[in-house]
Amino acid sequence: MFIPKKSNNISDHDVEHVLQSAPTRWDRQVTADIIAEMEIHLSETVDSLPAMRIALATAGYRGLQQRILQVTSDKSGTDALRAMAFAMRSYALGSPGLAAASFRNPQLDSPEWIEAGNDMAQTIFRVFAGVGIEGDAAQHAVRILRSLVRGFILNEIASTSSQPIEFQKSYVLGVELFIQGLSALRIDADQHVLDC
Repeated sequence: MFIPKKSNNISDHDVEHVLQSAPTRWDRQVTADIIAEMEIHLSETVDSLPAMRIALATAGYRGLQQRILQVTSDKSGTDALRAMAFAMRSYALGSPGLAAASFRNPQLDSPEWIEAGNDMAQTIFRVFAGVGIEGDAAQHAVRILRSLVRGFILNEIASTSSQPIEFQKSYVLGVELFIQGLSALRIDADQHVLDC
């Protein structure tokens, strides 16, 4: 078992508490993702923590890209954008370990990580182009959508079952608000609305 070096801010009691805590559904899924991915790559390419990060992030990018391509192949415009947003959340809930690994920006010294990240970005940018969002506006839109997805995922995994409103309904509303708000990104750049 890998146990990280103890930080000055973490007591032996804190570490022991974490190690003895019952795993959550999320913990079990993250662990299953990591084990499954490592079984594929362990024999040849994964011999260090950085190699593991690269393998997981690359697999996460590729998996998410495939999911987006699947759900948008027969859609266009806001239907494709909506499907992509739902696929991003679904992927993160279904493969939290791979999704978490893909939340990081690619390492500049990893060609496979950069390639996977660029491929996924191009897929996402094509969906945004289908609703008239391109260039800098598309980069802002991607950042906002990723934040929306991550925020919901973090809230879902940290929530208690006693919360009265289901996350799916809130997420649907969030996606609709996001889509309606894209008009702010379509404003002519001469108006300097995006200049901060």
